Amino acid sequence: MAAVINEGRIRHPVYGNRRRWVTQWASPPWWDTTVARHTPRMRAEVERVLGDVRRTIT
Repeated sequence: MAAVINEGRIRHPVYGNRRRWVTQWASPPWWDTTVARHTPRMRAEVERVLGDVRRTIT
């Protein structure tokens, strides 16, 4: 999956059913675009969780 995730074509089983597969399409480079757009929020959430853990163990 990692090798093709940015190409815009994802093939996967339907709800984990390995006998039924589908292909979903997105506009490339959808992964890089999505991650870049949400990096500030992801970073803030990781910092928040680390702060919670730090307060819990100290």
